[in-house]
Amino acid sequence: MQRATAFAADRSGPFARVTDALGAATDRQLALLVGALLFVLAAWPLLLVDYPPFQDLPNHLAAVTIIEHPALYPDFVFNGLLKTNSSLYAWLLFLGPAIGTRLAAKLFVLLVLALGAVAYPRFVLSFGGRKRMLVSALFAWPMVHSWFVSTGMLDFAIAVPLATLLLVLLNAQRQRATNARALVLAALGLLVWYAHVFPLLVVFLLAGVHVVTRRGWAARWGEAKLLLVPFAPSAVLVAGSVWAHATEPQGAMTGFVSLGRTLPAWELFYNLWAEWFWSFTKLEILTVVPCVALGLWAIYRSRDEVPFFGPLAMALLAALYVFTPYVATNWFHVNSRFIPFLWLGALARTPERLPRRWMAWGLVACALVTAAGMGVDYRRLDADRARFTAGMSHVPEGATLLPLVFRSKGSSENTRSLLHAWGYYVVEKHTSAPLLFAHSKSFALTYREPPDVQFNHLVLESFAPSMGSPDWMCDLLRSGGVALKDCDGQWQAAWRDFWAEATPRFDHVLLWSAPDAVLPFVPPAYHVVFKRDELTILERR
Repeated sequence: MQRATAFAADRSGPFARVTDALGAATDRQLALLVGALLFVLAAWPLLLVDYPPFQDLPNHLAAVTIIEHPALYPDFVFNGLLKTNSSLYAWLLFLGPAIGTRLAAKLFVLLVLALGAVAYPRFVLSFGGRKRMLVSALFAWPMVHSWFVSTGMLDFAIAVPLATLLLVLLNAQRQRATNARALVLAALGLLVWYAHVFPLLVVFLLAGVHVVTRRGWAARWGEAKLLLVPFAPSAVLVAGSVWAHATEPQGAMTGFVSLGRTLPAWELFYNLWAEWFWSFTKLEILTVVPCVALGLWAIYRSRDEVPFFGPLAMALLAALYVFTPYVATNWFHVNSRFIPFLWLGALARTPERLPRRWMAWGLVACALVTAAGMGVDYRRLDADRARFTAGMSHVPEGATLLPLVFRSKGSSENTRSLLHAWGYYVVEKHTSAPLLFAHSKSFALTYREPPDVQFNHLVLESFAPSMGSPDWMCDLLRSGGVALKDCDGQWQAAWRDFWAEATPRFDHVLLWSAPDAVLPFVPPAYHVVFKRDELTILERR
C-alpha cells in the first residue's frame, strides 16, 4: 500500500501527531477513517427517532405487513422475492420476525448509509488516488444521505453504492486481472441486480463505452473478456427484468400519469442538486455549496480521461439524463437515476488539494451545520408522523380505512414525508391499504383484480390534493379548451360521485389537512370520532 511522504519537519504538537498518524496510515485504513466520519455525519439523526422519516418507507412497511398476513388482504397477490427491487422486502421479511420490523427498517437504513460512506471514498481512491480521496470527502458528505434515501427509495439507494463498489472492482480488474476478482464481480453484479436493476444497467453502459473506445480490436476484445464476461449471469437477469418491465401493462397509469414527460432545462439543472444533495428543508441548504463547487470543477476538468468516466461517457450520461422521460412505463423519477453517476464522474475529478485552506474549513463547516440541521428535521418530521398517527386508538383492528391526504409535505420541503404515513395504520391496526404500491409487478404486491379506476392507488392518491377546491377543475377545463359554464358545480358533483362510491367500501376515513370547502360533502353516514390539529378520523354509523 502507498504511504504518505514526509510532512514538514518543523511541525509540532497535537496537529503534527494527527497528521503523522494519517500519513502513516495505509490507503485502505485512511479510506475507512474517511468513511467512518461520513457515516457518523449522515447516520446520527437516526438515534433521535423510532422510524426514519422517509417518504415511501411507510408504504413498504405496509406491504410487509400484508405479505405476513395474506388472509387479511385477499385483494393483493404476493409476487415473490426472486426479482429485482426486492432487497428491502427480503431484509424486512427475514429480520423483522426476529427483531421487529421497526428495528429491521432502521438497520437497513444504517446499511445503506454505511455502504455509501465506504463506497465513495474507495471510488475516488481507485480512480483518483489518495490525495483526491481526502479532498473528495469535503464534497461527498451530502451524497451518503442522498435524496433517494430521504424519499425512502431504499432499494435504489442501496444499489447505487453497491454499483459504485462494482466500478471499483472493475477498475482493479482492468489494472490487474484475477480469476478470484472475476468471481466477486459476478456475485456483486447479481447483488446489485437484486437491489435495483437500474444502477447495474448504468454500470453495463459505462463498461461498454470503455471497451468500445479502446484502440484496436485486440485491445477491445481483451477488455471485453476482462470486464464484461463476469457479468454474463446478471446480464441474463437484467434482460429479463427490462423485458418484463417494458412489456408490462401500464393499467391506470395511462391517461392519469404523464408518461414520457421530459423536464424543462431549469428543472433538470435544479434536480442535479435537489434530487441528490438536498434532503428535507432549508436547514440543509448549505449542501448547495459542495454541489456548485464540485460541478464547476468537474466542468473545468471535463476533458480528463478517467476510466469509465471519460468525456464520451460523461456526455452520454448527461444526454440520457436530459432526454430520458421523468416518468416511463411504471417507473417514476427515471431520468433522475442517472444523477448519482454524473456526480461520481465529478468526484473522480476532484483536485488533489484545494487552493486555499479556508475553502476546506468552509466545507467542513457546511457539513457540520447540515448534520445538525438534519437532526432538527428528523425530529420535526417525526413530530409530523406522531400528529398523523394520533388517531390510531380510534381506528379498530381490521378497519377499512380511506386515507385522504390533502397536504403531503408536512414540515418537509423536498419530500412528501406524509404521503404514505397511512401505512403506519396498516402496520399497527391491519387496516385496508387502498394507496399501496400495487400497479406493477415490479412491486412486492399487485392487485388480484384491478380495482375500479377511481380506487387505483395512483388515481386515489392524487384525488384529494387536486380536489381541495374548484380551482383545479376549472384550470383543467380551461387548459383542455372546454368552455366554462359551471366548473364549481362539476367539482361538487365529482365529490358527490366519489363519496357515493367510497361510502360502501370504507367504514373509516382519515382526513389530513382537509380544506373547509370539502367538509360539507362528507356524507352524514360518517361522524367524527377523533379530531386534533390537521387530523380527522371519521367512522361510518
